[in-house]
Amino acid sequence: MKCSKQWFSLSIVASLCITSFLSGCGVNTKSSEHASKVTNETIQLEETQIPGSDAGMEIYLRHKKPVNPTTQNEVVLFLEPFSVPTANAFDVSGYSWMDDLAGKGYDTWAMDFRGFGKSTYPKEMDEPPQSNKPVVTHKEALQDLTTAIDYIKKKQNVDKVNIVGWSFGSMVGAEYAIVKPEAVNKLVLYGFMNGFILPSMTKPFESEKTPGQFNPQAPAYQVIDFDTAMHHWHMMLDGRQLVTQDAMDGVRNVFNESDPMSKERKNHEIRRPMGPLQDLYSVWSNRPLYDLSKITSPVLVIYGDSDFFAEKNVLDKLPGTKIKKEVVIPEATHWAIYEKNRKKLLEETSQFLKQKQ
Repeated sequence: MKCSKQWFSLSIVASLCITSFLSGCGVNTKSSEHASKVTNETIQLEETQIPGSDAGMEIYLRHKKPVNPTTQNEVVLFLEPFSVPTANAFDVSGYSWMDDLAGKGYDTWAMDFRGFGKSTYPKEMDEPPQSNKPVVTHKEALQDLTTAIDYIKKKQNVDKVNIVGWSFGSMVGAEYAIVKPEAVNKLVLYGFMNGFILPSMTKPFESEKTPGQFNPQAPAYQVIDFDTAMHHWHMMLDGRQLVTQDAMDGVRNVFNESDPMSKERKNHEIRRPMGPLQDLYSVWSNRPLYDLSKITSPVLVIYGDSDFFAEKNVLDKLPGTKIKKEVVIPEATHWAIYEKNRKKLLEETSQFLKQKQ
């Protein structure tokens, strides 16, 4: 199927990497079984599905922990980005953030929001894209996050968790810290955005009849291949050798595997819900989704110096927390976790989590 001329143009490929909306998606099946294995001598992996807040919905949880914990380990929950829509974004072989923190004694988790990775896909994502409005906004993602944290707190017998969110995941994590402050220990916002002007990311999705508004003809979801989805990564890299081919291939693998139907498509395209992009449109139009000043948890804001997605000077919007820090990673993009200066991201996050309140 060719994309609608009204909705797409070559400028979108050049500025938004959100192309190739296709139809004919199959049914996504889910398993509620646990799978546990030792991934190396010190870290154990457990995967599970838990009931979501809506009937028939299941949320995928990925759990990595020390094989022989010596004390009650602090929980860290990773929240996925829109660009690599899978919990495995934090567990790419050789570049695993989960392994890094689990190796330091943390009880690490990552989850898939509905419509992402191994969680249940909304029924609209099994219909042609243009048949429905965008699905899975921050509101639905927040419901899933609440369900996941309630489960983790009960299972691990803890009152609070640390949240590490990346991009869209950081937006959802920050919102959770506002509505459930008693459940959040510390908050790491990686590649975060709340509200600022970024025309290059909003113009291609603007309503033709009502400038400044998201296009009402936007589809429920998109079908997109890895190379198209990573267009902005290459833009930010700008020819610099900040990432190895090994890392890029690893990210490609988890991206392709994030949708169980990708194997049936020529270029292993995946389905991604469009609700997050609708939210990002508001953020990049300087229309925040919530009041950031209500956050009281300690906050680390961290991003690459070449990350034009991320908002700068966020600390000015956080008067409600006494502990806050902003870190800019040199020679790094929105995908710093896979790049040559990833050590800075890992070390700063680890130091922040260890810091006494």
